[in-house]
Amino acid sequence: MKSIAVACFGLTLLLGEVYAESFRIRPHIQNLSQTGATLIWETDEASVGSIRYGAEDGALGLSVSEESAGTLHRLRIEGLEAETSYSYRIEAGEDAQEAKFVTAPGTERGIVYVVVGDPRRWGTSWHDTGMDEHVKQWNADLFLTMGDLVVDGHQYEQWPEHFARFSEQTQSKWFVTARGNHEGSQVRDTENDWFAKYHELPGGEPYASFDWGNTHFVLISYESTGRQKDWSTSAEWLDAHLDTVDKRYTVVAHHFPVYCTGYDSTDLSRKEPGIFAEDFRNVLDKHEVTMDVAGHTHIYERHYPLRANKRDDRNGTYYVVNGGDINGNYPDWWTAVGDDSATHSKPTYTVFLAQDDQIISRTFAWSKVEERIVQIDYFVIWQDEDIPRGLLDGLAGKQGADLIESIDTLGAMLYAPAAEALLPYLDHADAAVRHAAAKSISLIANESIADAVFDRLDHADGRVAANMARALEVALPETMLDRVAKLAADDAVASDIRYHLVGALQFHAPADQCAKAMLAILNDEGADAELRRRAVYALGLTAGKRDVKRLTNVVKEEADQYVTMTLGRALNDLTRNRVSLQSRGDYARSKPGERRPFIKEWLSN
Repeated sequence: MKSIAVACFGLTLLLGEVYAESFRIRPHIQNLSQTGATLIWETDEASVGSIRYGAEDGALGLSVSEESAGTLHRLRIEGLEAETSYSYRIEAGEDAQEAKFVTAPGTERGIVYVVVGDPRRWGTSWHDTGMDEHVKQWNADLFLTMGDLVVDGHQYEQWPEHFARFSEQTQSKWFVTARGNHEGSQVRDTENDWFAKYHELPGGEPYASFDWGNTHFVLISYESTGRQKDWSTSAEWLDAHLDTVDKRYTVVAHHFPVYCTGYDSTDLSRKEPGIFAEDFRNVLDKHEVTMDVAGHTHIYERHYPLRANKRDDRNGTYYVVNGGDINGNYPDWWTAVGDDSATHSKPTYTVFLAQDDQIISRTFAWSKVEERIVQIDYFVIWQDEDIPRGLLDGLAGKQGADLIESIDTLGAMLYAPAAEALLPYLDHADAAVRHAAAKSISLIANESIADAVFDRLDHADGRVAANMARALEVALPETMLDRVAKLAADDAVASDIRYHLVGALQFHAPADQCAKAMLAILNDEGADAELRRRAVYALGLTAGKRDVKRLTNVVKEEADQYVTMTLGRALNDLTRNRVSLQSRGDYARSKPGERRPFIKEWLSN
């Protein structure tokens, strides 16, 4: 069993060893470049900090020291060579840290970086699950985080836990971080702005940027996003900045998501459809930004490439929410992959292999069911169509694991021509091949194969059928609406298929048609609880004033609290009556068959 890392005053218990506390916060790399590196650390007692360093294959013959004694130390090493390994040693009392780091590339080579979001809620799980060891396999150039490293960044005593959690990485790798709201303000109570004291960003805040190999990174602090005017101000700066950038890939990182389905709750908490960030989105489109990464909402969600607020697999920007946990809401039209809170848990991380011709991305989380680390997402951003075309052309000659891997990759690439070519594999003798093909078709999901997909909703393999329903959820032609509505209302159809058909109607049908179908499901005594909840979620987003009475009729006899609360939110929005929806209030605690006076209030409007 791995030991727990706990920081406290006087002692640090880390990986099974007890140290006399000399480092309150161990040395960590910041602002690493081709020619320099900053090391920051904190000691219990005031001292004059110094660093001995040198090339990896030589002695530590160079040094740099502070001019005066203190407890918080920040020293920069300059005059280094690009893409060169350096060793260093920092002493504090009887303790010392010896480690190595590699300076930034001097070429446009491919790079590997890891994205970590919102680890403040992780406790000791980064070590307990073995995720700290798992991430080492990639030998990442750097780590990118989007803030919320601690609960309250202006509280001095909270920071040792964060740095103890990642010390094995941060002693050698740069954790470059965009400030989140839990780090606290950079403009208020600056005396206690410990994020600024423990970090150093190239260019400073609120806007920081740097190049690393073939990629340009931009980081935006949380106070410059969130509200519409903040997004707009950041958009102006970003537009001017990106005019100066000439890199193969550009990654923009910030705390608040542009698009996000939000938490699995009845109040649509943190659901963001990109409306407030329209100016910001337009700049990402204009400059063909490769990827936008965010945190804040404690979910994992990867979106289809988007441009002009529409799916655009070839020219769109990839949006990724990596909020450090698994807690996602129902998918929205932009969702390519969402998390699964029933089977997965924190911690999570995403690795990006930014090669010259493609970016390969894989996301990992802890499986509560299998009690091991599992891959929960895989996608590939390709540059030259020869890559997916060659993979597709070679499909017929492959078998077994090679065939499955190729099919998975075609889905990860969202390669449209592959969708039709994969249809025959839905009837393959090997279930693993069938399931891989079904998953890839559900990801690629375009209207050109909708008829073929619809015909396989009754496939004997339930996983294949469910993925076909998911494909229709993503891409449903108008001509198929009536057929899908009929199946969604049919209690003889499997619930997991109806579940996705509900989404298909929510995203593609006129609001009145969707609302009518959802009401039918809510009144279906045979519908299971999860299907009813998905239906009421869609109903809450599509119901109109014409539906008020029908919604109140459901409320009268409804027992499921999720359904009741979602209907209450919808009725409040439609009638402008504000019945209290507090979880411990009268409405939330009322029972079916009891007198529910709230209904009269909604109908009186």
